[in-house]
Amino acid sequence: MKLTLASFLTLIAGVTVLADHFVVVPFINKTASTFIQWSVMLSAFSTALGGANILAVHTKRITGKSANRGLSALLLGSMVTWLVIGLKLGMESQVYKFIWDNVYGSLSSTLFALNAFFVASAAYRSFRIRGIDTVILLVTACTVMLGRTGLGEAIYPGMPQVADWLMRVPNTAGMRGITIGGALGAISVSARVILGLERGYGGSERGMGVSGYDL
Repeated sequence: MKLTLASFLTLIAGVTVLADHFVVVPFINKTASTFIQWSVMLSAFSTALGGANILAVHTKRITGKSANRGLSALLLGSMVTWLVIGLKLGMESQVYKFIWDNVYGSLSSTLFALNAFFVASAAYRSFRIRGIDTVILLVTACTVMLGRTGLGEAIYPGMPQVADWLMRVPNTAGMRGITIGGALGAISVSARVILGLERGYGGSERGMGVSGYDL
């Protein structure tokens, strides 16, 4: 019964919001706007529920003397401190901005910097010549990298133009193909959700609730 009701409500909301983009009917347009406003409130509630789930999971790890309980304690302490400062002093306070700029900003920059090493490692594995595909990838990547440096222009004066063409034509074509494929996939999944074919959100055994995530 719960699954049927969830599927029915999802169908009504999805079709209404979808129809809002194609028809001009005051009742449908107003109802779709209301549904969108409700979705914002549901997103806020989901965020609070996710925070509660993190609190429950990591509290269990700390009390259970898990091997990583120190990291769990650091996570919970940071989360609670950040929440209290934001609620009590406000997001425009100097303390809040200091933490954002000097703690969160620095940690984010560090993570992005670490990604460079993972990208280099992945590129090394991808550039191992195993066939014509990897040869094309290797030649293209080296051409683009050389075209962005003075060394490439010294080797061949037209190298920057070749690199620009590779980025503008083949790369753009590939990215648009990926974007179109992702859009078709999103449409397919959305249609399955609206029609009730995607059972995970309804609480079936195939899905996993929020409390099932081990963060």
